[in-house]
Amino acid sequence: MLAVFLDGNVNENEANQVLSAIENDKELTEILSLSEAVDLEVEKGECRILPMRALAAANSENLCSFECEAFILHVLGYDIDHWSLLETAKANNWVREGGTPLHHVGRLLELKGVYVERKYDATLHDIEDALFYFKEVIAVVDRNILEGSKECKHPRFHAVDIRKIEESGAVKYLNLGTMLEEAVENDDFLKAWKCSGNYMVTATKSLNGYNPQPINVEDISLDSNLEDLTEAIAENAHDIWARARMDEGWTYGPVRDDERKEHPDLVPYAQLPDSEKEYDRLMAMNTLRLVRRLGYDIVNHKD
Repeated sequence: MLAVFLDGNVNENEANQVLSAIENDKELTEILSLSEAVDLEVEKGECRILPMRALAAANSENLCSFECEAFILHVLGYDIDHWSLLETAKANNWVREGGTPLHHVGRLLELKGVYVERKYDATLHDIEDALFYFKEVIAVVDRNILEGSKECKHPRFHAVDIRKIEESGAVKYLNLGTMLEEAVENDDFLKAWKCSGNYMVTATKSLNGYNPQPINVEDISLDSNLEDLTEAIAENAHDIWARARMDEGWTYGPVRDDERKEHPDLVPYAQLPDSEKEYDRLMAMNTLRLVRRLGYDIVNHKD
């Protein structure tokens, strides 16, 4: 009933039942909060929340991502047992009853030693660049739009193996059901792809063309009350790094010496030079922004 409530298709009595349930259910409260945040972003013009936990599931048995990865392993020359591979995916919770979470697309490839990169906010140029370096490309799109729908209000996330981008801009992908290439016009592909936050996963046997591109969080603002949290995360991150170094036998030294295992930053956070502190602060701030970008809220339960 919650989904119907969020769509506004309930009567007064049903609405009261849902609101009463929300008051006593923390999980429902969090879902409502996230929904309101998404609606607010949509009202601003574009939803910036990335569907990291959405399930790619728009084929028979919800195995579109698994089928893409199995196909890529075959293309890359790996001898695989389809059934065993699927059981491995299920055992690791990468393939679930409802499909594969977007952030798990590519896990089977990683398991076999394939180099995998994930990217949101990708462009057609990113796909072309990956294909140029002979990388295999999986894009997550809305199957509804591929099949002719004009909008992605309720997308069916679908993982497809991209084979080529034509000079016209049309995108060719492999239909793993028929093993035939199908083409979709440029505008329709971009509209279908946008629903996943322009999410793509690339795979290759080598590091050729590695170009790390973290999720863009520049458009995400942080509340002023998170400044103290940013500093706490920065200091703790330094302590984690320092503890790990010391456990490996490193000690303080005025200059870095790998042979003697000495490092000038093995000092308390307060004694770090400002440049090093700023590096840790930037990491902390971008981590908090990423949490917001992925649709989560940060709540202080002591207030």
